[in-house]
Amino acid sequence: MFNLHEQLISLQEGEPSVVTDFTFDGIDAVTAKRTLNGLTDKLVVNGENINDAATFDKLMCFARDLAAIDPRLVARGLDMLVSGFENQIKQVATTLATPGYDPTRHAEALDRYAFLLQWTVERGESTASQAAGAQPAKGRKRRGNAAGAAGAPTVAEVAPGWKGKLQDLYVAVRQLLELPLGRVWNSVPERDTFIGVFTRLAHKAMENPAYAKDGDLQRVLFDALCVWLQNYNGLYGLVTMITQNLQHYEHLSEPMAALVQLAYEA
Repeated sequence: MFNLHEQLISLQEGEPSVVTDFTFDGIDAVTAKRTLNGLTDKLVVNGENINDAATFDKLMCFARDLAAIDPRLVARGLDMLVSGFENQIKQVATTLATPGYDPTRHAEALDRYAFLLQWTVERGESTASQAAGAQPAKGRKRRGNAAGAAGAPTVAEVAPGWKGKLQDLYVAVRQLLELPLGRVWNSVPERDTFIGVFTRLAHKAMENPAYAKDGDLQRVLFDALCVWLQNYNGLYGLVTMITQNLQHYEHLSEPMAALVQLAYEA
């Protein structure tokens, strides 16, 4: 049984173990593309195919080996995960609307998507920052000494299509948060662990000026956060997020004011 909480801890402590000899590192772009296409087909046919051990292991390899993958294929991999996630959300919505069906059977698949999406997005952004080396950022200011580099480059700058897929992800997240997810997980902590993955990723995205200044991305992030506020008692978490952003990031003054207004009107 997949335990999201434990897997997120392993992700914080280092690289989670992958039980397969397969690797994207060292294979040519054609083979990598063929592998991603095969995985995409499985997830699009049925989002719950992510529970298949061999499929999940290869998906973990994609996140683990992201730095070694052709940048032109990186967004394709994120699209693969988002497409499977969207498919799974449709299945969850159908189950919730059908009397006699057990929605808790979808919890494990959703948890696996959350884990892989966090690992992939964080690895992608980390890889982009490392690739930039020690190039100084110009014209970007930040208060204090909180973790992270001001003006850090984004993976969207080196991987065509990445930002669009990130937007698609949060459109899907909003749709999911509009569902009664209390019927999917057996406990509130399990549900909140899942939701927390996406609120943290939204927070991290806003820390980077390149994302914070993008109106389209900002809109979908804020929409998802406002649904979280409305449906899942996200007030304390949202206030904490806004307060921290205002304390540490000058570039977020206007975006946070817009978020406060949206939250007030929600």
